[in-house]
Amino acid sequence: MIAPDWLRNRSLRKATFLAVNLVAGLALYGLVVAPVWALFSARDATIADQRVLLARLAAMAGQEPNVQAAARDTAEELKRGELLIGPNDGVINADLQTRLKTMAMQAGARLRSVQGLPATTSEQLRYAGARLEIQGTLRSIQRALHAIESGRPYLFVTAAALKLAPGAHNPREEPLIEARLDVLGAMQIEERAP
Repeated sequence: MIAPDWLRNRSLRKATFLAVNLVAGLALYGLVVAPVWALFSARDATIADQRVLLARLAAMAGQEPNVQAAARDTAEELKRGELLIGPNDGVINADLQTRLKTMAMQAGARLRSVQGLPATTSEQLRYAGARLEIQGTLRSIQRALHAIESGRPYLFVTAAALKLAPGAHNPREEPLIEARLDVLGAMQIEERAP
């Protein structure tokens, strides 16, 4: 039997051996090494992303004392009476009217009328309102205004109309003034126990 030329030629055999081994190596790389490399690269990227997420979550967990302190501060503010609190708008409004009546009378003004105003919402806060009509000396009106705006819960006079009371005025006595005040206070509806 006669051997083909490439078996007799040593340099041709080396070249064939190298070519076959190169093709086998490329096939091995393409079928085994490259997919394994891609798998490990994808896992490394996933691990890096998860480390970043873990760092963010750890930073958020580190803020827990601050969040708890803010929650305690909010609870303390409610205990301090900075908001009008009640089970519903009607009760809160009635309580506001009673407070205003008491403040006006303690300031020395005479109450003429008090009526509820519709609840309003501004910048995510809900406000109860009342219109107060009182009569008294300038000093008693000033004391009533001071009592309303300096006490707790926080109340705000949003409109005021002052005029001299009709009738005879004695020049030796301080004149009587009629005041109509629109008062608002931020409110919070009490949560019911389950």
